[in-house]
Amino acid sequence: MGRAADRGDTAGTAVVTGAAGFIGCHLVERLVAGGWTVRGLDDGRTGDWHRVKVDVDRIDKSLEDMSQTELRTACEGANIVVHLAAEKHNTPGVTVDRTLAVNVAATARLFDAAGAAGVDKIVFASSLYAYGSLGPQVMVETDLPTPTTVYGVSKLAGEHLLRVTERNHGVPWGVARLFFIYGPRQLAEGGYPSVIVRNFRRIRNDERPVVNGDGAQALDYVYVDDCVEGLLALGRTAGNLTVNLASGHAITINEVTREMLTASGSSAEPEAGPADWTAGTCRFGSAALANELLDWRATTPFEVGLKRVWETFE
Repeated sequence: MGRAADRGDTAGTAVVTGAAGFIGCHLVERLVAGGWTVRGLDDGRTGDWHRVKVDVDRIDKSLEDMSQTELRTACEGANIVVHLAAEKHNTPGVTVDRTLAVNVAATARLFDAAGAAGVDKIVFASSLYAYGSLGPQVMVETDLPTPTTVYGVSKLAGEHLLRVTERNHGVPWGVARLFFIYGPRQLAEGGYPSVIVRNFRRIRNDERPVVNGDGAQALDYVYVDDCVEGLLALGRTAGNLTVNLASGHAITINEVTREMLTASGSSAEPEAGPADWTAGTCRFGSAALANELLDWRATTPFEVGLKRVWETFE
């Protein structure tokens, strides 16, 4: 990754924030399997260290509670920082103030500490919410971002803070605008359950899955292992790059529910729920730039990924 990869090295030291989170636990395991030493930061609010199946150097603190000296010490000698930690969209109990404190103020301090420590590369997990689009047009990296949520604003701010860090410290960066990432170990207590998690839980409990509204709302799903490979590919690139980690197509909730029933072997009929704010939306991203510049694509078939998730519920 970063300049380590340019030197021909196969591994180094990685700092991963949100290491005990859903994507973080998979990324950490993939890094360790590749010979990397990992320093993992996570305060356990929505992460769960029981999800991490490998040895890492744990730092059990919130980014916003760490001093600048502590942040710099955490980054000293690291080849790359992968910043996943964030206050997520729709997480219960999260306020505007906390979202800005973590996703903007603490992120700025982390990036500055990483730059001062001389890391080779920073990879930042941004979000489709930075676009602000509800469709039906495909989201492309050249679109003008117009976020309409505080979370989306905070993620776009994080992207711009990388440019500040580059100016001040000369650190190259990569931005991954993540779409709807799914897979095993998706939820720890305190997080926001996705449609897949909620309805698999219902099916496991012999309850009918719920489809809100007409079920025509559509989302772009990417399996977590594919997401991890995209983050790793970003870390290996030279220079600065912003890409969507997206499948390039949208799946309606009706289709998702049918695939979930098939994966679980359930004969239940979906239950109609009230329409919500997602009614009429179609949120999906172009994967062309990641295909071209990273040689990356979401390769896990949706039915295969769902089956793997269901196996964790049995």
